[in-house]
Amino acid sequence: MQGNQGLNILLIEDELEVRESYVDMFGFISLEVDTAENGKQGLEKLETKHYDIIVTDLNMPEIDGLETMRRVKKKDPEIEVIVITGFATIENAVGAMKQGAFDYITKPVSLEHVKIVMNKCIQKIMARKENQTLRDTNSQLRELNELKDKFITITNHELRTPLAVLRGYFDLIEMELEESENNDLNEYASIINHTITEMMDMIESMHDLSSFKKYVSKLDRAIVNINDIVNEVTKEVRVLFENRDIQFDIQTDEKPISAFVDKKMIFKAVRELVQNALKYTNKGGEVRISSQSIPARNQIYISVKDTGIGIPLDKQELIFEPFYEVQDVLHHSTSKTDFMGGGIGVGLSLTKEIIESNGGELVVESQPEKGSIFTIILPLAEI
Repeated sequence: MQGNQGLNILLIEDELEVRESYVDMFGFISLEVDTAENGKQGLEKLETKHYDIIVTDLNMPEIDGLETMRRVKKKDPEIEVIVITGFATIENAVGAMKQGAFDYITKPVSLEHVKIVMNKCIQKIMARKENQTLRDTNSQLRELNELKDKFITITNHELRTPLAVLRGYFDLIEMELEESENNDLNEYASIINHTITEMMDMIESMHDLSSFKKYVSKLDRAIVNINDIVNEVTKEVRVLFENRDIQFDIQTDEKPISAFVDKKMIFKAVRELVQNALKYTNKGGEVRISSQSIPARNQIYISVKDTGIGIPLDKQELIFEPFYEVQDVLHHSTSKTDFMGGGIGVGLSLTKEIIESNGGELVVESQPEKGSIFTIILPLAEI
């Protein structure tokens, strides 16, 4: 046995020699115990110190072991009680177990039997404590999630209005600058416009995250050709890859690939994965998007493969957590297209939610410095 494991054990035995022999026996199996001469003294000790396990003889004067156990359980039902009895009074021990005792030990005491009983009892208590720790942790996580959701909702609401006002007045300023030949002012206006747009995109992402669960209940599902979605995404983003000097290839099945999904949402998910590949692939790298049907498995694969920076194995689950970024946040740079450009860390989280809400799965394979493959797996629709 591995000792008490932080548990307090009390031995109650009225005969001195027997009590000392029990102490020696417990010590032999690496268990330290406090002792009490009778039930009354044992209950008094319980008032001043918490015990996890009480081992008590059943046959004692004044307060016998059974009454001691009743009072112990009344004070704290989670204290485990093990009773010691002779072969002639095993029925009493069984009766004690019916009233809440964990187990019993028979006289003459067998060291092996004591070891087994005590080990089972300690395992039960440790498992209960671990379960309580898990419950407490889950409760704390739920509270944190509630706070996070409140933060997203409030921040989204509070920022949207002033940004809308800012956008409105800036549009008026741009109208005044249309005839201006002041290059510096036009450049400043362009920078401000770009920054406002980025902020509005960021707020929109936060809005998507906060309202996603409501949105899922209103899925606009229909039979769509996945190849069409892949081609539309490719057409929209190809120029971004050309600007970064990154080779961008597309590979699709010749035949239509049918899925029963919300087309707009799947388009958004695929585009997010492609833009993610763009952001984390060096100049001169390669990105390929492909779609294929696997009739034998009744599945559709949409894969985005890149030769980018890759993701460490211990970070591959974290990347789907809201607001998480692989790169050091101290070097955060907001951009949808620049190398290592970050956002607010909700893109992959939303993508995963979108795919799962459409009955699919999002998986990742990655090696640092070699690249990543993000694959959307969707059910193949029957036509």
